[in-house]
Amino acid sequence: MKKALIIITMFSLLMIYAGESFATSKWQPREGEKWIKINKEQLRLTLYKGQDPLKTWQIAIGKGRGTEKKSRFDLITPTGTFTIYRVVQDATKLVYDPAWFNEPGEPEAGVYGSKLISFYNNWQIAIHGTNNPSSIGKWTTHGCIRLRNGDIEDLVKDVTPKMKLVIVERDENRKFYKETI
Repeated sequence: MKKALIIITMFSLLMIYAGESFATSKWQPREGEKWIKINKEQLRLTLYKGQDPLKTWQIAIGKGRGTEKKSRFDLITPTGTFTIYRVVQDATKLVYDPAWFNEPGEPEAGVYGSKLISFYNNWQIAIHGTNNPSSIGKWTTHGCIRLRNGDIEDLVKDVTPKMKLVIVERDENRKFYKETI
């Protein structure tokens, strides 16, 4: 019995520190709990409180197709349930280095827009603003979720560490829409 408890504890710690949340479709929000859902098909990020949508924004996601991200080079926005790690309040100083993706070009600051929300994952992808608002509504990133700067500034007012992020390919229970709630 004691050995089983130790194994369960070690497995739990491994999942916490592995850099990726324990992705499961069984997670359900508690009443009143704020969380984020990303619908890849609709290119929408929605902030929820319990089962009620509060706000929604158009986004850009990874240009790769598929649900499972295996490396930073596949350009896929993964599906699953993740946990928010932190909010970077000034992302303008963060530097994008194209060499990270074996691409030509020089490192550049400011591409992540005004704010960045990091969540536990193995690929260093995040939710962030942009210096290219015309990219919103497209499959164009390396896997990150991109919002207009004004939209992410609005979103981060409600984001806290340990908050859940659910990324789905499509939502069978919701009609396709582009308008904002």
